Amino acid sequence: MTLDSGCQQAGSPSGLLRCVALMAVLLSVLVCGGWLRLELPILALTGLVAVLCCGNGDVPELGLQLMPLQGWRYWCRVAIQFGLFIALLLAIYVAVVLSLGRGFESLVYRVGSVPESFVRMCVVAPVAEEIIFRALLTVAVLSSLGERGTIAVSGIIFAAIHILGGNASPENQIAGFLLAWAFLKSRTILVPIAFHFGGNLFALAGQIAFGYLYPAL
Repeated sequence: MTLDSGCQQAGSPSGLLRCVALMAVLLSVLVCGGWLRLELPILALTGLVAVLCCGNGDVPELGLQLMPLQGWRYWCRVAIQFGLFIALLLAIYVAVVLSLGRGFESLVYRVGSVPESFVRMCVVAPVAEEIIFRALLTVAVLSSLGERGTIAVSGIIFAAIHILGGNASPENQIAGFLLAWAFLKSRTILVPIAFHFGGNLFALAGQIAFGYLYPAL
């Protein structure tokens, strides 16, 4: 998939706006890496409010619109394609891990409280991470790096923070690129949030299933 004419170039935000957005992104990276003790959702909300205040509420790069440019039916089809691609990638990953003799224990992630895990993985993480690593990052770098450069930076940072967080599974190494592409093409933050929610919900369901199937691991 490539960017097309539907993905229009946003106007260049002011230097102050870009600096505020970039600061929020850098602080978030420090939080995800464990070098700074702050709550990521609070930081995401603070950064969002700060950028909106600096831009007098008019910051189109944030993607704060309800309807994607192509409509929701288009993005439902794209979501199915993304899901099939990631499922195939995970199947290959599991096969490689097992062929190396590492066993199922290397694939099982223990879930504690299911409701707590659902809120953390499927509500907090998608909203906070998409605001920071898609919307605010786009405000900070789009006018300098262009769309492809923004996708590259977003994907690399997203992969890196999951490596630092000890969750370097293959879907987390490519998801940032796909989510950034979807954000820039749709021009609404709701699309990557929805994709992120769906991916994490699938991951949570898989973790719960593994826990029940292999309780002794």
